[in-house]
Amino acid sequence: MRIEQIKQERVANRSRLTAHVVWEESQQAPCDVYFEAEGEFADAISYSPEAIVSAALSPALWAGERRISVEGELCPEFRDNIAVVTKTFQHWFPQVSQTMAIEANRRASARNSGRRSAFFFTGGVDSLTALRANRLNFPADHPGSVKDGIIVFNLEVEDPQAFQYALKALSLIAEDAEVTLVPVSTNLRVLKDDWKFWWTAHMGPALCGIAHALSRRIGSAIIGSDYDVPNMRPHGSHPLVDPYFSSFDLKIRYDGTALSRLDKLRLLAGWKVGLDNLRVCNKQEQYQPGRFNCGECEKCLRTTLGLLAADALNKTTAFPYQDLSVEFLAPRIAIWKTVQPFYEEVVEPLRTIGRNDIAQVVERALEGARGETGLRGRIRKFDRVHLNGGLDALKRAILPNGKA
Repeated sequence: MRIEQIKQERVANRSRLTAHVVWEESQQAPCDVYFEAEGEFADAISYSPEAIVSAALSPALWAGERRISVEGELCPEFRDNIAVVTKTFQHWFPQVSQTMAIEANRRASARNSGRRSAFFFTGGVDSLTALRANRLNFPADHPGSVKDGIIVFNLEVEDPQAFQYALKALSLIAEDAEVTLVPVSTNLRVLKDDWKFWWTAHMGPALCGIAHALSRRIGSAIIGSDYDVPNMRPHGSHPLVDPYFSSFDLKIRYDGTALSRLDKLRLLAGWKVGLDNLRVCNKQEQYQPGRFNCGECEKCLRTTLGLLAADALNKTTAFPYQDLSVEFLAPRIAIWKTVQPFYEEVVEPLRTIGRNDIAQVVERALEGARGETGLRGRIRKFDRVHLNGGLDALKRAILPNGKA
């Protein structure tokens, strides 16, 4: 892959960082990638080859590219860090077997300090927790106290009207938390427009690219963790990946790994403005002014179950209801492996608050997700609960492919 013609342009009240990307090993057509901000935030856009490399690395690895040749200079710290990311992806993902040479001159200069601390601001549980925890833990005059919330158009929200609805709600949170909302846009998905790939390997790198594009304004950026330490897995945003997109000029901070999803909801339970403007639903075609969450999709159900367990569902207007019933939940709940920990942790708290009816629905769904139904399923459950998986480990050790 060649990254060419990197330039920063200012037209009227817009500033845009662009680069021309040419594929060498794959048959994809060349494309132009951009990051853009306008109005009072146009000056935040920086000439940053690191932004383009961050956005291009995962797509290049998955396409079988063997090098990224950059027409420009890279921070030596960033360039060395990219080798760690590549090695991590090689270890995690069988589709990445090649090493990735980064060919670029090393930049000798660095920016002055004094730039702002920022976080990625979606309005979801992870980003609101990052903001809430920062406000509770950092004095306002501390350099690590966040001043900017970055919201990105054309990533997970593509519809301009839906984006404006989200922007208005986030403005209410930003005003309450005393942060500046910084809207930016990008077309980086042109490099590989595949949401499964985004979740698997590109979520963190893409956000890091956006942060580098804003590095004239910010000196650090927080990405909120979606998993806690016991449930970490190879994933597109991870504490072993995202911070390694840092440079000497810009530090990427990965926040929230000590907190489970239920811990985060409990932390948010005392913040009325945050709870009322929580945005977890991806069904943007249903967005309305002041209402984002359909209340029926997996993400909505997962979140409302957690809020109920945290005794906070009745404290928010972010969902169409403020309580859950068995009749509503049972036909809608569906659990798959990647979200299983979020459901497992609410069962006992639901029982504690007297909602054994809801706890039983979640438990049955978890049994289905684990394959713990029927005779073999009951044996599997006994092994998990009472033998800590010992039977399964023995089976895998003595039988080909672990099959009975």
